[in-house]
Amino acid sequence: MEGLVVVAEIHRQRSKPGRPVGFDRRFASGHITWPIKEKLVFNTRSWTPGTDGAERGRAVLAPTSDEELEALRGHLKGAWVIATSGTYAPRFGSDRDQLRDRFGALCDEEGISGVIRPSGKNGLLRTSGNYRIEWDNLPTRVSILLLRDQFSLIYDYLKEGQEVELEFDIDQSFTEGPIPQYNVIAEIPGTDLADELMIFGGHLDSWDGAGGAQDNGTGTSTTLEAARLLMKAMTEHGVQPRRTIRFMLWGGEEQGLLGSRAYIAQHPEENERISAVIVHDGGTNACSGIRATPLMMPLFQEAFAPIIQYTADEEDDNLRFRLVSAERLPRGIGSDHDAYLSANVPGFFWEQRGTANYSYVHHTQHDWVPQVVQAYQRGTARVVASAAWRLANMNQTVPRDDMGQRQQRGQRDRNAKRVGVFLGEGMEITDLVGDGLAKKAGMAKGDVIVSVDGKEVANQRKLATTLRELKKDSAKIVWKRGDKLMAATFDWKAKTAVSTEP
Repeated sequence: MEGLVVVAEIHRQRSKPGRPVGFDRRFASGHITWPIKEKLVFNTRSWTPGTDGAERGRAVLAPTSDEELEALRGHLKGAWVIATSGTYAPRFGSDRDQLRDRFGALCDEEGISGVIRPSGKNGLLRTSGNYRIEWDNLPTRVSILLLRDQFSLIYDYLKEGQEVELEFDIDQSFTEGPIPQYNVIAEIPGTDLADELMIFGGHLDSWDGAGGAQDNGTGTSTTLEAARLLMKAMTEHGVQPRRTIRFMLWGGEEQGLLGSRAYIAQHPEENERISAVIVHDGGTNACSGIRATPLMMPLFQEAFAPIIQYTADEEDDNLRFRLVSAERLPRGIGSDHDAYLSANVPGFFWEQRGTANYSYVHHTQHDWVPQVVQAYQRGTARVVASAAWRLANMNQTVPRDDMGQRQQRGQRDRNAKRVGVFLGEGMEITDLVGDGLAKKAGMAKGDVIVSVDGKEVANQRKLATTLRELKKDSAKIVWKRGDKLMAATFDWKAKTAVSTEP
């Protein structure tokens, strides 16, 4: 039996012309050195500069009036500016004449060490950053987000007239790009439908200021475990899936789905061959459901029936699997399935339930392994493995007609012509789609599609290709019922199907 095939590919994605920039965060330490000694908890934005070694300086409050601004003149060199909000923080490089603009100019003139702002009231230090910078115009200002309680302590000292001294040692550096990023791909080869793909995965990267355990170590590990479970079961039973099952781990997701978008751009020919892409990127809570549109629901009911039955008696309700009815597939979540939806490929983001607070760990200082729930991880891995096997062996691919996707340039795909049937082996019709054209034409379960527009269609891929390449809005479709040939003229523009001679 063929085994798991693993490859790594470089998929570069450039957001704009110029000389892109890589970023490294190696070390960060901060302390109050006077009037007390206390270690500080903070973070900085990615793609911003660090300090020149340990920089010690006095803390000063951002001015709230012109008088306070003048009092700071001559005292800002090497200072750490304490800014309670954006209203008073120095604004650099502005031609406006507001207080914060004049303060920014003075800070530049005298040479401050950096600006310190408070975290939110929830105490979460979220990491973010803008990679869209140029090598010839690198950021130069140190910006720190400090734990709110510690920020308040420093602020209160200063308001009471107490001198405060701070020291920060932040080792962050820029590297001239482009920087290669990798997508990791593993496949279980299929058999009679090996050219078609079922894709499961998540993203490899995480924000450098967080541990990355849940975003997205959880999705990466369940993808790997699902692949292991499948290979183990297949080896024991000597079986292979009909479609090829692909496991993908994309890079650069946090900077805008760079890995998945680059892969799609470099392999556009695959899109028509992909049944669906299902992504685990919602943290440690159990993957306990999936959304399905009306046209997808019959297929999903069949594919997920064993999962629903197997989990029905789980003591933890969060581990019981459910199908969720939806009028359209959700997009705009910001994970790699969105990239595939934009390419008109069915993309899914698991519904997740559980006791973990995703907001508490998402991109924060708490995103570490102790927050991961092992029972949910095990349950999710089994769900992914089962879904991969079942969907890879269905008699049809996931329908695309009612995804609700945004068409390119706001227009509908004029080549999206559908017969309105579910097909099994040998082009046999196993079911009809609602009130689709096949039903209007008089097709029935058990009929076998023979040709479209005079071209023989021996398999589902040939049917899809023939329909896509039609240059007109109508075509004659011939099918066989027993030994009898039947035909109808399908008009996709008029949404009619009229019987005719074979």
